[in-house]
Amino acid sequence: MSESTKARIGALRAAVDRGLFPAPDRERRLFTRRQGITILVAFLVLATILSLLRLGTASYEKVWAEDGPVYLQGALNQSFFHALFEPYAGYLVFGPRLIASFAALFPIGDAAAVVGITSALIAALSGVCVWFGCAGHVRDPWLRGALAIATALAATAGQETLDSAAYAPWFMLVGSFWLLFLRPKTWWGASLAGIFLLLTGLSTPGVWFFAPVALCRIWSVGRERRAYPVLAGWAVGALVQIPVILGQEQGSPLWSKHIWTALFQRVIDGGVFGQRLGGGLWDEGGWKFLILLTLVIAIFLVWGLRRGPISARWFVGFALPTSFLMFIIEVYQRTVGPNIYWSPGVSGGTSSRYVVVPAMVFLSALVVTMDGAFRERGAEDGARPAPAWRTWPIAGAVALILIAVAVSFDMEAGARGGPRWHEGLRTAANKCVANAEPYAAIPTTPEPWGIQYIPCTEVESWATVQALSGTLQNSRGPSL
Repeated sequence: MSESTKARIGALRAAVDRGLFPAPDRERRLFTRRQGITILVAFLVLATILSLLRLGTASYEKVWAEDGPVYLQGALNQSFFHALFEPYAGYLVFGPRLIASFAALFPIGDAAAVVGITSALIAALSGVCVWFGCAGHVRDPWLRGALAIATALAATAGQETLDSAAYAPWFMLVGSFWLLFLRPKTWWGASLAGIFLLLTGLSTPGVWFFAPVALCRIWSVGRERRAYPVLAGWAVGALVQIPVILGQEQGSPLWSKHIWTALFQRVIDGGVFGQRLGGGLWDEGGWKFLILLTLVIAIFLVWGLRRGPISARWFVGFALPTSFLMFIIEVYQRTVGPNIYWSPGVSGGTSSRYVVVPAMVFLSALVVTMDGAFRERGAEDGARPAPAWRTWPIAGAVALILIAVAVSFDMEAGARGGPRWHEGLRTAANKCVANAEPYAAIPTTPEPWGIQYIPCTEVESWATVQALSGTLQNSRGPSL
């Protein structure tokens, strides 16, 4: 290879590194180390509590969907290793199984609460990953904070997606996407980011949608050795899924013309306004509103990217295709096209798990554009603060993000109908005691889901006094 060719390749590599992976401002420290740790812990605690409050008592009193018959049942009945690495739905689901195995360490009556709280904490942790990962592209701390909050308390998440081990990986995907842009300051930070990416990759093959970004980072990383653990975490998790997927039977995909409609409704409208506010605007305005919104966003992107730094153009050039392709392929692959779209005058959170990541990546593209467009010209390194007039659009964008989260926040009404976990335990225990059976089934939500096979010795302490009295009476024989 000639020297000129090497020089061109080196220049291209440097351009990719500067454009797609800009370094955060090293001189501007927002907090001291102690303040940063305090704020980090406070955010995790507060975001976890708020996530639980969205569903009310259902978040910690009910076991939802696959959390019971798949993950908790596996954790309670199988060996630790087998429970963690058994595929489900065609791929590895390490994260949900790890949550269930952690819950199995506690008394069985606490399983629902442990699963709900841990899943909410993972959503909050994903928000923290977004805060650190977007530092190079989003210099304004208010926009960064709003994006982190929008991840932890996703406005596009419906009841099915919240506080559930089965759907925690969707939040992890948002954090993992942004961690690929991280420029680690310490080896500790790099290692933690790598572990998070590894766990995400072992939990969902969705990390493959980030392959273009990851491969660009691998190619341009150069001598930045602290990025190696981050990239290794993504690569190992993504590669391990390949033989698992090839060895598992996959469902038949289903194309639907409604996928295109849902893309505009759930990703573009929902990404900006959230499920409830965006759905309400669709109910009232229909396609007229949706077309107007799309035109306004397109004009904003063209104007903002022309004003902003080259890094914003690089990011949006990768983020928008990632968002749209991920939504289209996931909805097609999982055959939910016919029911994920909103009919005229009707909106809701159906299949919201397939919306969270594409909508957040789309919102990220808008936030990066906003930050770049109103950043001080010539101060791309963030050394000079923006003049006062530039802060008003930033404030408006932050307010819109928080309003979308607030309007879509409360999901408590009618949340997850079906038996509460303790009620299910009593039902199973009473059957065990009354019928002297060795195994029991625990009903969970939504009906008719449930844990189908659990030793009665695990639950018989939950039998009611009436059941125990009936058993004692039967053992004594008929009374005279």
